[in-house]
Amino acid sequence: MVTFAAAFDIIEGRACPYYNKDDSLILTDRAVILPVGRPACLILVRELTELMFDLLPHAETDFAEQRSTVYTCGGCTGLIKFQLGDTPQNVGKPGDGEGEIVMSGRIDAIVPPELLQVFHMHQKTGKLLLDMDGGSARVTFRDGAIIAARFGELDNQEAIFGLMAEKKGHFRFLPGLPSPLMNAREIGDFMMILMEGLKRLDEEDV
Repeated sequence: MVTFAAAFDIIEGRACPYYNKDDSLILTDRAVILPVGRPACLILVRELTELMFDLLPHAETDFAEQRSTVYTCGGCTGLIKFQLGDTPQNVGKPGDGEGEIVMSGRIDAIVPPELLQVFHMHQKTGKLLLDMDGGSARVTFRDGAIIAARFGELDNQEAIFGLMAEKKGHFRFLPGLPSPLMNAREIGDFMMILMEGLKRLDEEDV
């Protein structure tokens, strides 16, 4: 179950392409929940997940000392400032869910190799679903490790190698996995798979 949850209210926005003043963001130990219908900004997701480690020791006090702090995300063409808001109640449980989509976007804005690294780096658990020109794909993560992948007729590592070459489409991430999958074996070392996939891409470009 969720053991950490914090809500943030955007108090100022300057030319941010995705989010506006008065939008709300929710950060838990399992997901970053963004405003409904908005694309995911991976810069903001990174900022929030790094912030969690600073806030975690203060969760028992409901972040009393941090509530006056103004946080800033200005890693692209725009800028937003946000503060802690009311602590969210009944945040969706991760578990068995084909649950709430907490992250979505276009892969022409973030290519598949970088997208895979985001979920690995932040140790996400859930399913990454991709609809691309070459077909649909599914990559299943447990704590950032890939435990299954499917792309067309390709499975596991070959599926990863295949989808890494795609350049157009959309993705969405569903947090949580059924209990039986939590003990599934990894399909291989993540960085070894990634490096082999990048090597194959380079060879195709030659």
